Amino acid sequence: MTSINGGASRTASIIQTICDAEGLDVTFRFKGPISVPTEKYDGRSYQSDTLPKATINATIQRAEVEHLEGLLMCHAAIKMDELERTGINPSVVYTEPLDGNPERCVVGVRASREWIEESDITMEEAERAIEEGRQEEVLPPWDGRPTVVVDVERTEEGLKRSYNSNFHIQYDPPTHEIGELIDVRVK
Repeated sequence: MTSINGGASRTASIIQTICDAEGLDVTFRFKGPISVPTEKYDGRSYQSDTLPKATINATIQRAEVEHLEGLLMCHAAIKMDELERTGINPSVVYTEPLDGNPERCVVGVRASREWIEESDITMEEAERAIEEGRQEEVLPPWDGRPTVVVDVERTEEGLKRSYNSNFHIQYDPPTHEIGELIDVRVK
């Protein structure tokens, strides 16, 4: 199975750039407008809106591909002034540090491979291809471009519901998809 073709090779290139940029400043460029939460999650719902801004500057904190699972796991930090520049309200998204003045918003960058139930490749062949750096030639293609996601903050009411409920996960803050990446540039 060959995963090197137009869209798959571009996606593989974006993912490689993200992984190589760990600890570096990057610019995320999105396919079209971005979607942002506009209010906190109250345990039931939250509102979002679309913004025309198609780039966000961030610092890649951690990035790696779990090849056998076919997942990109990445965390990137967006500075507070960058949130404001793009029109994202810092009070409705997860920010760090938790105590004191917030300094950054942490977002996730996600991608996964298009696994099929009956694959022609064995686990041993997959492991060997990964060791030899041939994963893009052997493993299934990436299932679309990477997406950037952010956790939506909870209202006080949402926090109370979470703490006073036996169904904590129901009241966990939702993850909001900001948009699909078409390019990542290292600054």
